[in-house]
Amino acid sequence: MKISFARSSIFFLSFSIPILLMGFVYVLRGVYPFGESSILMGDLYTQYIPFYNHLYDVLKGKGSLFYAWEAGMGLNFWATFAYYLSSPISFLIVLFERDNLPEAVVLITLTKIGLSSLFMYIYLSKMYESLNIARLMFSTTYSLISFTVVYAFNIMWLDGVYLLPLVLLGVEFLLRGTRQLFIIVLALLFISNFYMAYIIGIFTFLYFIKRSLSIGISEKVFLKSFGSFIFCTVIAGGISAFLTIPTYLHLNRNIYPPGDSNGMTEPAFSFFQFFAKLYNGGIQLFELPNVYSGLMVLLLFPLFFMMTEFRVKEKVLYLLLLGGIFLSLQIKLLNLVWHAFESPVGYLHRFAFIFSFLMIVLGFRVYNSFEKKYVSALLKVYAANVFILILLPEITPELVSVKKALFNIILLTIFAILLYAKTLDTRYQKYLPLLLIFFIFVDLSINAYRHINTLNSLAGYSIKRDDYNIKPGFEKMVDMMNEEDQGFYRMNTNIRLTHNDSFRFHYNGMSNFNTLSNGTLHQAMYQLGYSTTLGPRSLMQNNGVLVTDALFGYKYFVSDQPIDKHGYKLVNCNEGVCLYENMNAIPIGFMTAKQQTVFQSKNDNPFDLQNQLLGPLNESIDYFYPIKPSAITYTNLNVRKDGSVQYFKKSDPALPGTINMTFDLKDKNQLYTLISAGKGFPGFNETEIFVNGNRVGVYPTFHNERILDLGAFSSERVNITIHFLVPETQLTQNMFYALDIEKFEERIQQIKAESIDVTSWNATSIKGMINVTNHDNLFFSIPYDPGWSAKVDGESVPVKKLGGFIGVDVEQGQHDVELHFKPQGFNLGLILSIFSLVTLGLLSFLELRKQKSLKMKWDKGI
Repeated sequence: MKISFARSSIFFLSFSIPILLMGFVYVLRGVYPFGESSILMGDLYTQYIPFYNHLYDVLKGKGSLFYAWEAGMGLNFWATFAYYLSSPISFLIVLFERDNLPEAVVLITLTKIGLSSLFMYIYLSKMYESLNIARLMFSTTYSLISFTVVYAFNIMWLDGVYLLPLVLLGVEFLLRGTRQLFIIVLALLFISNFYMAYIIGIFTFLYFIKRSLSIGISEKVFLKSFGSFIFCTVIAGGISAFLTIPTYLHLNRNIYPPGDSNGMTEPAFSFFQFFAKLYNGGIQLFELPNVYSGLMVLLLFPLFFMMTEFRVKEKVLYLLLLGGIFLSLQIKLLNLVWHAFESPVGYLHRFAFIFSFLMIVLGFRVYNSFEKKYVSALLKVYAANVFILILLPEITPELVSVKKALFNIILLTIFAILLYAKTLDTRYQKYLPLLLIFFIFVDLSINAYRHINTLNSLAGYSIKRDDYNIKPGFEKMVDMMNEEDQGFYRMNTNIRLTHNDSFRFHYNGMSNFNTLSNGTLHQAMYQLGYSTTLGPRSLMQNNGVLVTDALFGYKYFVSDQPIDKHGYKLVNCNEGVCLYENMNAIPIGFMTAKQQTVFQSKNDNPFDLQNQLLGPLNESIDYFYPIKPSAITYTNLNVRKDGSVQYFKKSDPALPGTINMTFDLKDKNQLYTLISAGKGFPGFNETEIFVNGNRVGVYPTFHNERILDLGAFSSERVNITIHFLVPETQLTQNMFYALDIEKFEERIQQIKAESIDVTSWNATSIKGMINVTNHDNLFFSIPYDPGWSAKVDGESVPVKKLGGFIGVDVEQGQHDVELHFKPQGFNLGLILSIFSLVTLGLLSFLELRKQKSLKMKWDKGI
């Protein structure tokens, strides 16, 4: 019992110590409830928290993991769940109230950090003989490497960090003839996050080869083990197939923008830049690999290649492994391989934690074997580090200051002295591990604190707890609207915290920012004039376009300021927030002709395509029509035109440069523009727009670069001013269009006459009735996904792709229509998962039987 208690205690310590250390850092940073700060930053704030809100609702019996109407006009949420939320640790959110999900995320983050230490402790325990306190030092170090601290806001990546030691332990068991651990842990990794599973899968294969060569098994045994490795990987993949197959099919339909192919074989950073990242408090957290793994490890791991206790073959194998990972971090072509041949967006070295893992394992082995005869080697490594730290402020001052270098030298000196003292036979020897672990904790905590400070200095990475709260009047207005209108409708708003707010506040919207969004929809919406700056990853409605807002059923607009749109009626105001109803909104399904939804990919004029989608009053009518200024003046600008591109340069860079245009509008019109400034991203934030002297805002911006609504007008003169914010730029598009409101509303009434009457709907289905006068397409403003199935009058009918949306063929007459959604490939994946689980169960049964048989023979003395 004492042994069992001691073992449980050390496991508990290995789990809890890093939690306490990181928790202490959060307290120092004033994270709520110890201050006004939060750990919400980057993707954690803009994506994970909104998605956790939806998961929370599902776990409480509301909504579905299969589909969510809230974002992207309807989204296959199963793929989003697989990418962002499927970690078993995610389910801790049920312990909190919905409004306290930021605190739930703190618990999830700390739990994953604790598991990283615990599982590393178990790995070291099974692999090497050592004292418990040594394992505790190095497992704690692993849990608080730079990668973990920096990328905690991409919380799904932490599952890979804490599961890596168990996966590799599974390989060790596999080489000894036991396969269950490898299968179970690998399946758990696939389920937790398939993206990190791919990265760890590459390393696991390399580790398997390395270990097979290291222990020197025969060719026959290697082939048998290799076959077992492949078999177990297939079974593990099969267990997760219910999740991974539908997600793969969804991803396969998206076409992601190609990455920059320039400099594929050029080094991404210098050796000194890499060295700078090995020390405490490194910066440039996203551009350079985060490979800091503790300063004591930095002293110890080079000794592995200098000590005679370790075989030459093993040293060569580790050197090849470390060298291969280093080259992969540095060479863009190899880097792409680790990232599934997709250029990572923003965070460039997502497998750097593997380098840290290897450093820590080698440092641990050196620590266990360190003796007095290696003190001279330690001094050489120490001197080399001090020399590098003296050089770094001169060579890479942007990364390492003199003050930071001095701090690292002091800590390295302390570790070197303590390691030397470890070899001495003194009565104080028993206190040395405690001193070492104390300074390890100091090293790790200060590095974590510095990293969080650096993150908080970046735009979008310093979100206070109060920033999570939206205007109280907004939530009340949305709740009131949902209570009073039980039908199916969509809503837009100019009150936003993130582009995924609709998940959190329960309304059906368009805007979303999500790696697993619907690329087919985004392509169609871009053509129609909506912003999709990150391609299949983002779609922004902004203030919308009257035509498509009506056709796609945007019945309400919630605003904290008066809106300037024809056809919108003020319904209610509360606490500075007002609800407007779109009188032209159409139900989710209506009749169209085929040619209305066939967009020419070469046509980059969204106003033409809006006309096409709205369809005829007659063939000659254009609801949107181009308008030319009756007068135009340039102030402080030199203008040059080359084809369709206009080049502008301020005569005096210190003074404002403007284009002033006057438009004479007749009758009722909604005025729009589409301006493309500069070339690509550098063109954003270079111009701002004024209408009749009132500032509309900076445009184009990163998430608002397509059609811009300039307001509603009726037979009046309008003055538009483009103010240039930079000394020079160019306009590659400069369109101004007006929407004829009278013709538009007349057409809307025609469409409403042949639209569906929704009789019931839920998270994965819609039912309704429609009376059709002519055989044609019944168009649904539901993004195309092959997971949709349809019935007309109880009979299954094919679902057609109409542009980026779905539709069915219907005959003349009155019809009952049903739509149902299930992710494509889910049934196949579920069958494979069940089959794989049965196979795992059978395998476990046979191995258990074999063990019992061997035990019986042993007991009988056979």
